[in-house]
Amino acid sequence: MQPATSSAAIRLPVGVATVSTMYSGTDYTADSQGIAYAGAQAIRIPAKWNLIQPGAKQSYTWSELDDAVTAARAAGLSILMNLEGPAPVWAQKPGANPFANGNAPDDPADFQDFAAAVAKRYSSRVTAWEIWNEPNLSRYLIPPTAAEYVPLLKAAYTGIRSAGSGQPVITGGTSSSRENTRDTTFISDMYALGASSYFNGIGVHPYTFPYGIAQDPRYGDGGGAAVIYGARSLMVANGDSAKSIWITEFGFPTGSTTNSVSEANQSKLILDAINRANSLSWIAVFFIFNSQDLTSNKSIEDGNFGLYRYNDSAKPIVAGLRSLLE
Repeated sequence: MQPATSSAAIRLPVGVATVSTMYSGTDYTADSQGIAYAGAQAIRIPAKWNLIQPGAKQSYTWSELDDAVTAARAAGLSILMNLEGPAPVWAQKPGANPFANGNAPDDPADFQDFAAAVAKRYSSRVTAWEIWNEPNLSRYLIPPTAAEYVPLLKAAYTGIRSAGSGQPVITGGTSSSRENTRDTTFISDMYALGASSYFNGIGVHPYTFPYGIAQDPRYGDGGGAAVIYGARSLMVANGDSAKSIWITEFGFPTGSTTNSVSEANQSKLILDAINRANSLSWIAVFFIFNSQDLTSNKSIEDGNFGLYRYNDSAKPIVAGLRSLLE
């Protein structure tokens, strides 16, 4: 990425991703207020299909998402709503493991109907829509290919527009992991399958932990951050230069694993990444993952990305963001 520039003028909207709606009993007000206190302007909220429509096609459970949206707007936050899987059991493919988190629907039309229902209910309070989460990983989409994803993207886009929502539709943020389909390959394949007419921006998750966004030595091509320039090149080559890249997740764990960093370095590395992204006019937004640690166990890597610790106390990144953004 570009060298870090002065933090005097951050034109880039900065948000925080939350996983609050995945955990019943979450204090949505505290979650949103904590994000706003850190100086962030936006929140990424997951609308989990299997949790909202668990029992039958015409039955919806809105209470958790209602509370999350109400709290976010009360805190003055713009909302990026992430419509993500897995498909509920009734919509899954025959023979699918009902417990797999990556289950896609047997019929994308069911996802279209879900997207339309969500858009009809929330479009007046949502700024943008993101379709699925890390679809290039099998833990989120089975199989993790553009051929499986693009019909879901088209279905969701069609459903959202049919509900009267004109807000931007963003592709599901791709993982920078090389575990399954590489992010740049996935995006290239999306274009080859004619996806361009069904999105207004491309979502990426350019994780580089434990290294800084410009210092990752892995893979020989810039590590996780390589997707930022790789995706941009693909957009330009396919006539989409007017569209933007949306960083919908980026962060560092502060636990005790080999990929963890100290709390002080978490702050330093995130602020550096925001400054670098701020210098690229075709990056539309930067979302930090995650609002709060999910556990007090420091050996669980995915549970320690928070701006706030499990006991609600602030890590240094909160003061750092306030200084940078306010």
